[in-house]
Amino acid sequence: MISGLDGKVELTLGFEPIPLLADDHQALSGEVPSYDALGRGIYQALRTDPGCRFCERYAALLKEGYPHYVSELASHILMLGEKDVEVPYLDRRVNLLKIFALMEPNDPHFPLEIGITLLDKGCRFSALHLSTVTLFKAESYLERALALAPGEPKALSNLAEVCFLLGKYERAAALWQELLPGLAAPAAEVVHGRLERIAKQELPRVPAVDYLEAIAGALAMKDDGEYIEAAAILTDIMSDAFFACEFPMPEIPYLLALCCIDMGGVGDARTFLRQALKINPDFAEAKATLEQLQA
Repeated sequence: MISGLDGKVELTLGFEPIPLLADDHQALSGEVPSYDALGRGIYQALRTDPGCRFCERYAALLKEGYPHYVSELASHILMLGEKDVEVPYLDRRVNLLKIFALMEPNDPHFPLEIGITLLDKGCRFSALHLSTVTLFKAESYLERALALAPGEPKALSNLAEVCFLLGKYERAAALWQELLPGLAAPAAEVVHGRLERIAKQELPRVPAVDYLEAIAGALAMKDDGEYIEAAAILTDIMSDAFFACEFPMPEIPYLLALCCIDMGGVGDARTFLRQALKINPDFAEAKATLEQLQA
């Protein structure tokens, strides 16, 4: 038994190993660690790997005896969710949400937020090489959220998006059909359009996730100086009108323009840069590159 907070908290330890920080382990004066040492250890263990062995037990101890750590976790999650952050911070947010999911296994909010964050990561340009595994993980968490909260609009919408990216068109259509009655006019029109295209089989030649991974491959080839091969992949992706319709990505013509520059095709590069700016007029890198070529 370990007590803390002036006797307000009493924690019973079982046979599971207790993770401790190195300094706390060296400072042990008896067989049982202190309340503070226990808290620091399980907090660090869960933040490092929320899927570690005995994670459910550690999360229960954290919830039961360490309200200040729980409050700190919530603050970090809110902070990371309020601004546009890079992929490593998305990974950090997912880990923190997983701790809350361990503490509250029947609350749909946490698997929902994990799924939404993973969907965001799976479509980030810097993490496209991980798109397939990331989106399948997103699907799993969103299915869990929907099982806990049937009919929840955010779960339906995001899960439909993930399924569409993975090429699971029938599942995506069923989810959008369920979501449709509660949508306002602008959003309903978008969903209607997608449902019509699915019904008519007006779909990308391959699942969109395959194109996302192919873009990552083309980027790696470009960085290795294989400009012709990279340009061929990007040109093939751009030729799929249905993919371009569903997922207008200015980075594709921008990358193709860079390949053209490296191969000496300045005229073609200008054309592709204008295409990128047509998709996103605020694309700063494309705008700057075009200005340099026109100077």
